[in-house]
Amino acid sequence: MPLYDHIVACNTHDLGKFRPFVVAGQRVGWVGHDLAGNLDRWPEIFGLADDEVTLLDSVGGIEERTGAMAEVCQALAADNILPPHRTEQFPVMAAFGDAPLLRLDRGWVPAFGVAAYGVHVNGYVDTPSGPELWVGVRSSDCLVDPGKLDNMVAGGLPAGLSLEENLVKEAHEEASVPEELARQARPAGALSYMMEVPDGLRRDVLFVYDLPVPEDFRPLDRDGEHSRFDRMPAARALQLVEQTDAFKFNVNLVIIDFAIRHGILTPEHPDYLKLLRGLHAWG
Repeated sequence: MPLYDHIVACNTHDLGKFRPFVVAGQRVGWVGHDLAGNLDRWPEIFGLADDEVTLLDSVGGIEERTGAMAEVCQALAADNILPPHRTEQFPVMAAFGDAPLLRLDRGWVPAFGVAAYGVHVNGYVDTPSGPELWVGVRSSDCLVDPGKLDNMVAGGLPAGLSLEENLVKEAHEEASVPEELARQARPAGALSYMMEVPDGLRRDVLFVYDLPVPEDFRPLDRDGEHSRFDRMPAARALQLVEQTDAFKFNVNLVIIDFAIRHGILTPEHPDYLKLLRGLHAWG
């Protein structure tokens, strides 16, 4: 699968199927027209128009908005219109770093096209022949892309945690990385994509970190996310991205980005500039 095809796959969407979702006068997401049609059951919570869905200003304050949205989504999940909740709340913000306007369960974030943020950590060993990545194999019971290859550490950003706090937490849970080592991870930028999915619209921003680990370090999963870890040359990982569909859909982007930054994928590649632009589709 050509490298750029992975970027296209993560950015395939038709905004004509959606209308803006507005909270406190700010567009925070996108709601599918079919879902919008089901929200008329709650006229005390939503204002509905052909060109937008508004969470009414009378539902004021972060706790009131959070509670109202949870009530609606639980009812819609009971009717099999939305998926079940995942018991992890994400912050809803007009822009990253803003004060959250409400919190929304992770399972319902795509339904309202709300931006979701996460951390992805490239754990690797420096060798004379180039970096070698620790690659996780996702467990068979993962909700998304079971059995596919993954970054050593990755996780969505829940409400109430900073990026660094979340990185340390996920590194411990997913790969048994000691806190002192996890805090040595270096910020390496952010990737973004907008992807239409059966539940709605994924608008994701992945904050990428590079973490050189000692030669004798061995990641060990604690929370069941991975069935095992394998170590492979980063050039081999890039080859798998280019020739197969072995990696989790968005991890392909992280591997491409790592390969560019570490000189494995060079400007001589015919899609080099397209790849650079495509890794930052929005945000």
